[in-house]
Amino acid sequence: MRAKHFCLALLLFYINSISAQDIHFTQFFTNPLILNPAQTGNFDGNYRIGFNFKAQWPWAITGTVYNYHTETPYVDFSFGEKKIKTGWMGIGFNFLNDEAGDGGLTYRRFSISYAYHQTFDREHRYILSVGVVGSYIIRSVNSNFYFNDQWVDDVGFNTALNPNEPIQRFSYSTFDLGAGLNFNAQVSDRVKLDAGFSMLHINRPSGSFYNENEHIGYRYQASAGFQYNLGRRITLNVNGYYGNEKTAEEGIAGAMVGYGFFNSKSSTPSNVLYFGMYYRVKDALAPLAGYQYKKTRLLLNYDVPLSKLVSASKGNGGPELSIVHVGGWEREFNNKKVYCPKF
Repeated sequence: MRAKHFCLALLLFYINSISAQDIHFTQFFTNPLILNPAQTGNFDGNYRIGFNFKAQWPWAITGTVYNYHTETPYVDFSFGEKKIKTGWMGIGFNFLNDEAGDGGLTYRRFSISYAYHQTFDREHRYILSVGVVGSYIIRSVNSNFYFNDQWVDDVGFNTALNPNEPIQRFSYSTFDLGAGLNFNAQVSDRVKLDAGFSMLHINRPSGSFYNENEHIGYRYQASAGFQYNLGRRITLNVNGYYGNEKTAEEGIAGAMVGYGFFNSKSSTPSNVLYFGMYYRVKDALAPLAGYQYKKTRLLLNYDVPLSKLVSASKGNGGPELSIVHVGGWEREFNNKKVYCPKF
């Protein structure tokens, strides 16, 4: 019995340690404002609305699916292309909510980002983007955590006992700054490349409930990918991500294939089915499926755990959902922003 609770306590400690770091999504490419502020407004349209949801270790702790969850809606706008001619600007707004465990460890972040996109040719095949982001962060925790000093043999955890933990505060707020670069290249009608780099926590904000002098480390993020059009119907997307903060690091790579269906009046697919697979290094394998109707895309994956936490988490991974819609103020999108291949 004690071994079971010890594993449970270890799992709680591990999860809360991870949650104290930045949030991560398997579908890193579906939330561009979190990935890199330079991607703000980098799309062919006037506005983009998205939402991501991720649940981790469902049913593993208290028997519910909502133990450890993250939600993040966002919206960004592109503007200025008619005046600038050789580029445009973007502004975006993002909210992130993350809650973890019985202790109610909560992380909320309100962000605003800005980017400028410079083109290098008339057809907008090559685009260099630079962006900045500012965030207001609120972190809080309730008193439902239980620690090793509260364990009683043959009874379990007694939260009435003194945990002997020097917690100085149960909530605090801070301000965070980040910046990034991104480059897109349509090297041919069939091949498109992109690569980006961002640095978060430039101002090293406070990051502890115990000691106000402890600061979050710099976070470095790099992403790259390519899209290959096999024809009018089939598209292959391959991309990867690497993140590093102090001694923690994360790597994700994978691919998905899109198969399009046309109607008689459209030169582009009006319906697209997606299938793919992603791998988080030493952590999880994630099969993915999705559907796109016109400019609205929905993707769903499930993280199948491969790490040492498989036993403690009862083999539970976590579902992840994203939905993104791109729209325009006019009847048709302005295709001058991003080069549109013709087949």
